[in-house]
Formats: sequence, structure tokens, C-alpha cells
Amino acid sequence: MKHGFVKRGFVQGPDGNIEYMEAGSGAPLILLHPSPSSGALFQEALPLLADDVRAIAMSQPGFGESDTPAAAYSSVHEYARAVTWLLDGLGIERAHVLGTLTGSLTALEVAAGWPERVDRLVVEECFNWNRPERRATLDSEHDVEESDDGRHLLGMWERARSVTSRESSDPDEVARGTRRRILDALRSARPGPDGASGQDGSTNALIAYPLWERAPLVQAPTLVVHGTGSALGRAHERLVEAIPDARGIRLPTSHQFTWRSAPELWVAELRAFLS
Repeated sequence: MKHGFVKRGFVQGPDGNIEYMEAGSGAPLILLHPSPSSGALFQEALPLLADDVRAIAMSQPGFGESDTPAAAYSSVHEYARAVTWLLDGLGIERAHVLGTLTGSLTALEVAAGWPERVDRLVVEECFNWNRPERRATLDSEHDVEESDDGRHLLGMWERARSVTSRESSDPDEVARGTRRRILDALRSARPGPDGASGQDGSTNALIAYPLWERAPLVQAPTLVVHGTGSALGRAHERLVEAIPDARGIRLPTSHQFTWRSAPELWVAELRAFLS
């Protein structure tokens, strides 16, 4: 896997600083992380894409080093609007947009709400979280309940290591990924001026997002990706049919598919679709 330094910076948006990192040149590709992650999820992926596109990983408001909004967001549309602020700040009129896991809903909403800004759309492990019982799943996976003696950190470590171990068997990769997940989770739990954290806003937005109403509004050619063993792929065919110009692929994995599942395959599929 390629390693190297990437360009890092901030764009000043109406709701504060937006963190990004980038590598490469050519057609811009915005990469959107899930919660409670950050643009750092793609840091090692950026050099893999640099020969083909200008790959830009954004930390959504309230995550990574992006500022937490003064008033917590309550809709995916607000998170998608922040993507347009990043584009404006970087002087980009149109871009390809990729979102993975819960970040795929932000990506889809950028394409639905601002079709003139999106060339091609990639949604990985997109799932409809808009059901009351699914909030409990998000809370169990993403919430950080702090304890005075710090014992919550051990639980966070075990959860992060378990997820990272599914992505790689290399001990160094597992250790590096676990540390990143812990740092991202702690950052997402910091309260904003109104007392709500970035993670609070994200969860509230995800469970309210009307996926099946917004998907038909997407005009961009779209690639829908789910892993063959992913529980989130149960509505794969329905999503492909709901988006007017979409095709779907199921990539081999025992769980959700992310770029770390098979980096070379991921790059090859993106290269074929975006070109």
C-alpha cells in the first residue's frame, strides 16, 4: 500500500472551518467518511488515487478537525450543504462525489440537492437508517458515554480494534487504524456551543433522512457498491432501481465493503467508473 504525505488544509465556511486533505490532479473527487470518523479514513487511500484524480477527503462538520456548528445540524441536507461550501472554498464548480457507509447518505444528498455540482456519484454501503429501531444500532456503534475513571476508553479501544481487525490482518495496520478510530470518536464527541456534539447531530440527521424520496432526484451517473457479505446490502437492488442512472456491483467481502477491504480492486472499480 502506498504511503506518503498529503496536502492538508481548511476552508472557512459559514459554520466554521472545514478540514480537508488531498493528493493528485485532474478531475476532483470528494471522499466522504462515515460517522464517527473523519477525512483521515482516506489518508492512505489518497495516494492510490492520485494518478487518476484530484482526490479530496473532507471531514464533515463536527468530525475530525472540522468545527462543530454553533447550532447542531439535524438533517443530512445540512451536511451536504457543507460539501458545497468546501467546493466553493477550493474553487471547484463540479466534482465526482463518493461516500462510504453513513457518509454515502451525505454524498447522495449532494447529488440530489445540488445536481449541477456533481459529475458522478459513488455510494458504498448505503443504507436506510430512517426507522425508529435503527437509532439503537447507531447509538450502540457510535455513541461515547464518558465515565469519570476513563473506563469508557477501554470499551472504545476494544470496539475500534474489532472493526479494524476485520479490515486487515497486518498488526501494524490494525494498530494504526485502531488509534485513528479512537481519536476520531473522541473528536466527534466534543460538544459544540449549544452542547450537542458532532455525533449527536449526525445520528439525528441519519434517522430522519428520507432515502427513498431523495434517491430518485439524483441525476448523476451513479455506482452503488455493497459487499457480498454485507448486511447493509439487503436493499441493494432497490437502491439501484430507485436512482435513475445507476448500476450496482457486489464486491467480495465477508462484511461491509470499504476501500481497505481490497484497495487494488477498489481503485480499479473507481477508475473504470469515473473514466
